Amino acid sequence: MLRVAKASGHSVYVFDDFRLECDKLMLYRSGLPKALPPKAVETLAVLVKHRGEIISKDALIDAVWHDSVVEESNLTQYLYLIRKTLSTRPGGKPYIETLRKRGYRFDCDSYKVESARSLEQGETGFFAPDTQRPTVLDFQPRYSGESPKVQVQPSSRRSFRRIALLTAVPAILGAVVLGVVVLLNLAAGDQNTVRSELNVIRLTNGIEVQDTAISSDGKYFVYHELDGHRSRIWVQQTGQSNRLEIVPWGERWHGSKTFAPDGQYIYFLEFDEATGNNLIRVPTLGGQPVKILSGIRSSISFSSNGREFAFYRYIEHEARSQIVIKATDGTGRERVVHSWNDEQPGSYVAWSPDGSKIAFTSRAMSDKEGHCSIYQVDVADGRVARLWEETLDTCYAITWHPDGDGLYAIATKIGDGYSTRRDQLYFLSLADRRSTRLTFDGSRLQPNSLSVSRDNSVLVVPFNRSSQIWAMNANGDARTAVQLTSGLSDGRAGIAPMADDRVAYIARSGENLSIWTMNPDGSEQKQLTAAPVYLEELRASGDGRYLFYSAPAPDGRTNDLFRLSSDGTAEAQITFESHVIDSAASHDGKWVAYGVQVLSRSKSYFELWKRPIDEGEPIRLRVEDCSRPHFSPDDQFLSCIGNEERIYIVSAADGSVISSFPTPLRSTLSFGARWAPDGKSVVYIATEKDVSNLWLQPIDGSVPRRLTDFTAGSIYHFAHSRDYDTLYLARGTQIRDAILISDSAE
Repeated sequence: MLRVAKASGHSVYVFDDFRLECDKLMLYRSGLPKALPPKAVETLAVLVKHRGEIISKDALIDAVWHDSVVEESNLTQYLYLIRKTLSTRPGGKPYIETLRKRGYRFDCDSYKVESARSLEQGETGFFAPDTQRPTVLDFQPRYSGESPKVQVQPSSRRSFRRIALLTAVPAILGAVVLGVVVLLNLAAGDQNTVRSELNVIRLTNGIEVQDTAISSDGKYFVYHELDGHRSRIWVQQTGQSNRLEIVPWGERWHGSKTFAPDGQYIYFLEFDEATGNNLIRVPTLGGQPVKILSGIRSSISFSSNGREFAFYRYIEHEARSQIVIKATDGTGRERVVHSWNDEQPGSYVAWSPDGSKIAFTSRAMSDKEGHCSIYQVDVADGRVARLWEETLDTCYAITWHPDGDGLYAIATKIGDGYSTRRDQLYFLSLADRRSTRLTFDGSRLQPNSLSVSRDNSVLVVPFNRSSQIWAMNANGDARTAVQLTSGLSDGRAGIAPMADDRVAYIARSGENLSIWTMNPDGSEQKQLTAAPVYLEELRASGDGRYLFYSAPAPDGRTNDLFRLSSDGTAEAQITFESHVIDSAASHDGKWVAYGVQVLSRSKSYFELWKRPIDEGEPIRLRVEDCSRPHFSPDDQFLSCIGNEERIYIVSAADGSVISSFPTPLRSTLSFGARWAPDGKSVVYIATEKDVSNLWLQPIDGSVPRRLTDFTAGSIYHFAHSRDYDTLYLARGTQIRDAILISDSAE
């Protein structure tokens, strides 16, 4: 039986420009560490050690998870992470081959080095062509001594998997294993019978897929790629790897793609600074793009005969939403089938297959939660009815079942916003008004990517992120980066270096998000809190007394700010009836600043506030619509984010604006822009060619520059140590591939 060796200090393998150190569970490429979870490294180690051998799924699972019973989903996800990290061999062949119904094989010359020290003696750690190579891998079991063995009988494992398939938790989706309840039998109204076979095809392989859509005949799908502010659109044949660029790189944003019913054209939105969102049409196999309409707010949905489409319009000065019907070529008169002004506009419409009604989403902004609902409007007489009886926390892309007897939606139910049930695929049956959740593996779905072909094949894009905490030199040299934690979701919701040199961070365990602490080297990892079970955006006061975080208030209606003593005791709620996510604590331990989301009938905006950390009345700062604050090192200024893409520098005393500047590239400002040690720049995350790095933006408005030099992986969160000598990063790998689900019985 295959086994994974415990750390021996001597298991180092080299292949091409990779170095695999089994004792440290680390993979390096050209001397730089690659972000992989420990179990992924163990899986790779088994395959590399047994180079050239075909290893069955069961044998590989037994080797890596020998002390527990797991589902195939774990193996499939880690194999995807490994393949994405390794990419392909010189010449285009994969490192890991999949042999149908047989297993996996590592296909590359690899060598075992008896001691990691031998690698350190060379300049690069790799073998020059004329260097004598070490002994080629042997294939002996990796355990050198006796170790406890927990074996799973093959029959038991097969039975377990068969039960998982029949209950559809989970079905394998290539890159991410997506649990799927039967799809096509819902159309027949039989929700209790689950077919035993589902076809699940991963359509892309590690590409940053954005806003996918599939043609009605299921032969093609479309998506775009991003690189900073640049975007380009691809069409790809379903089930094939070849793709065609139909819109080349340009300094613009593309989104909300839709195939015309006959498959001849693709419609998409293109943002322009002067005119806003424009609806563009381009031939499916490439050609001259044509502008059809300006000022459109949403994706479009075609009538059954393909002669018209429906879309959202929002009239800003009237705070009014409309659902509008227009001719396919954008000419002629338009027809408003529904108009309202008591709720915030939505972004998604879906015209029913029989042409009689249009489903649409709308977000209610008249309460603190800002929940949303799904309605339908009768095209003939304009009557509106609630389509989904439940109020939802989020509702995104919607589309009808081809037979018109139900609706697919990417949505989140009330109470699931912080859980792994967020942004999942649901089916709403019109026969009994029951909603059925169809995805279960814990991956969120890309909100704009949902479409269905005529044969009821469903296209979605699961999105998942592995995240571990790394420490590195504050100068940004990636060669100094060291991995400190080994979880799958560490630090993504907050990292807070403390005054006593410990590092506090948020990690997920099951459905719960908890605060943990560790030493600067990653040792003595301890769970600090068990409740509340959902919290985010962790911060620490400069004087070492408190931690701050956002969490649902006791009534469950809002998120508010909470204060916790640094030893995990004496929790206190310090904001009330406000909707607070992001905060910042001053370095002198006197103030906490925070953004409050204000929801009205026509719009939402942010107010920036501060209050004494201990006792005292809150003070509203003067800056308008800015949130996600951070104090400068001297506490004289705050950075905050306005309009999702502009950084403001304001006075910490009263909030008066000192300067502001847009952020270049594909920036991530979800938790703000932190300050550099010298107080002359702010730091934020930006992504180029699927790789995240930290960037420095001087507050005098001069040209930004890159701080870190990573060549792979994604950064989700970061924070400087209190002495500003160390950067702590939540860093890992993103999984985002287009997935097609169909019923093999069709």
